Amino acid sequence: MSLEKTKTNPLRSSLESVARGRYLMPVVLALGISAMAVNESTFRHSHSTLSAGIALTDARIQAAKTLQLITAASLYAHAYILSGSPDEAVHYREEVKQIHEVKQKAFDLVAQVDTERTISVASVEALVNEEIRDTDEWVNLVARGQPTAARSDAVSKRSRERRDQLRQEFSTMLMKAAEIQQVARFSLYNALSISRMAVHLLALAAVLSMFMFQRQLRESDRLLIEERALLADRVKERTAELTEMAAHLVHAREDERARLARELHDEMGGLHTSMKLEFARLRRVPNMPDKAPAHLASIEARLNEGITLKRRIIENLRPSALDQLGLMPALEILCRDMESVLEQPVQTELEPVASNKNADLTLYRIAQEALTNIGKYAGSTSVQLHLAQTGSEIRLTVRDDGKGFIPTAVGHGRHGLVGMRMRLESHGGKLAILSAPGQGTTIVATLPAQAASAAA
Repeated sequence: MSLEKTKTNPLRSSLESVARGRYLMPVVLALGISAMAVNESTFRHSHSTLSAGIALTDARIQAAKTLQLITAASLYAHAYILSGSPDEAVHYREEVKQIHEVKQKAFDLVAQVDTERTISVASVEALVNEEIRDTDEWVNLVARGQPTAARSDAVSKRSRERRDQLRQEFSTMLMKAAEIQQVARFSLYNALSISRMAVHLLALAAVLSMFMFQRQLRESDRLLIEERALLADRVKERTAELTEMAAHLVHAREDERARLARELHDEMGGLHTSMKLEFARLRRVPNMPDKAPAHLASIEARLNEGITLKRRIIENLRPSALDQLGLMPALEILCRDMESVLEQPVQTELEPVASNKNADLTLYRIAQEALTNIGKYAGSTSVQLHLAQTGSEIRLTVRDDGKGFIPTAVGHGRHGLVGMRMRLESHGGKLAILSAPGQGTTIVATLPAQAASAAA
């Protein structure tokens, strides 16, 4: 122990003598100024490099958006060729207008960051303009009453080759932009490394000036606490905004479904009724050919199938039983209808619950999606649906004894479970998925009953 003290004391004495020396502060000040100069230089370089990288990212985003808009415009043009609907032509014109705006932004950003002109946008712009001219010609042909010519041009080999070339040119442009961005990223990493060395020098100067270090540490702690509090507030705020947006999207989708159901019922219902009346008049026409009644019966049978299909589509868009009879009868009807799809009985246990129309629709859609998923994936032999209220909580449970799955391993692109969760969370509810391979699946949806009743 004494030997260690003898070794430590001379080192401490040397440090203390240096600290008391007259050259300590000038050396510390010189180190600080040098580190600040290096840090400022690297900051400016990093700032310019980062700005160029952001501009390249924006250019790639705008280029991808341009390609997406071109695809959307082509789809609307094809839809207009096939249907002749003026709405499709209007959508097409809107997409073309956006193409010109977004395309120019993308090309301007590329020109801004690509000072050596390694990326040629002229060929891409020429192909884009040629694509728009051709699609304009298709739309004009349909408008002039020549849909056959428009379809022929739309599916021609030249059109396909041009679209493939356009995608290839965009891919090449994005690849070159990524290469430039990679070079900028490497340069930024070098600048950050130099900046790190400068920070180390500043840290050394701070170690030699303990009072400054301690004061800065206390200030940093205070700022950290404030930033954490601010970040927590922002997270709460953003969570509330996202929840509100999810609720808005769900309501907007249901409103649109209801509108489509009304349009189908009112417009197509009237057309079908008038057609049925026309068939009734035709049957009373005297001296009809011998085969005419059979043909009329066959055509009327197809009409009845169309009417049945229309009713099924309307029910899928907006279940009339839910609006007219309430949640429990609607769920009972849904389960009976799904039995033919699942090819097995659905056991139901339904109890009255305190909920409003929005909550009823949410619970109905959850049950509908869960039963649809069972029909697609479960391979079950037993399905149960249970609705009950416990205190201030409404609970809907859908259970099957099928294959099961790992809930955390559901891949991207499966939006059913995500949509169910969004619906429930938009009403203050929760979704629980209990499943494992070979052990079936249980979907539990909960909603606050008190909030649902108050909203009603």
